[in-house]
Amino acid sequence: MKSPFANLQHTHPDGEERQAYVTNLFDTLAPGYDRFNRWVSFFQDEAWRRQTIKLLGDRASGSILDLATGTGDLARSALVNGATRVYAFDISHQMLLHAQNKVIEPTMNGQIGKVQFAQGSAHLLPFCDQSLDGVVSGFAMRNVFHFLDDVLSEIHRVLKPGGRFAILELSRPRNAVLRLFFKLHMSKVMPTIGRLATGKSSPFHYLCETTMTFLSPDEFRERLLKAGLRDVHWQSYLLGGISIHAGTK
Repeated sequence: MKSPFANLQHTHPDGEERQAYVTNLFDTLAPGYDRFNRWVSFFQDEAWRRQTIKLLGDRASGSILDLATGTGDLARSALVNGATRVYAFDISHQMLLHAQNKVIEPTMNGQIGKVQFAQGSAHLLPFCDQSLDGVVSGFAMRNVFHFLDDVLSEIHRVLKPGGRFAILELSRPRNAVLRLFFKLHMSKVMPTIGRLATGKSSPFHYLCETTMTFLSPDEFRERLLKAGLRDVHWQSYLLGGISIHAGTK
């Protein structure tokens, strides 16, 4: 069944209802979410996350917030790249449980002490003003679109002066031919991969439509600038199907 919240160009007056839908969706997807990400990205998603952390520059060695951490891949990348403290924050309890398990794996060399997990909403962050060196987020902005400006304002609020942010998100290729193939991949191939990876396909129709109705990279850049962030630029990957926006407070 088609989700009433998938088309981001439609007005959704009840933000709490949409948030409850998104929370339940990702609680359900958590067990197979990593497998889905690897398969649907042709095993490129971890490289994109490493690049996201790299765009924090020298701030990557400080205190980092992984906003909407999901299963903790960006939080883990931040630790590997030398962050002194990582806050893994998400609204989905099940996603956070998987993130915790990932950080306590033997390959992480006991870095669990550097990570703090917290559950909550991205537009009401439980962090002090100007307390973080960096903020990263992966594939989450579509899911908080109903209060996107509030989320971006919170990112600005919690960053220290000179702090960096990097946001990894799905995008639509500018080229019309590539955009057609991208849409076919998203609407036909992705739900099939999702069913194989998680046993479900309907959530991936939601992910497809939110991607196709999300802001263009240029439009998203304008929203970041509106929130007070500066030096905002973006890089494209996968022929324009992925973008990483980065900048400074």
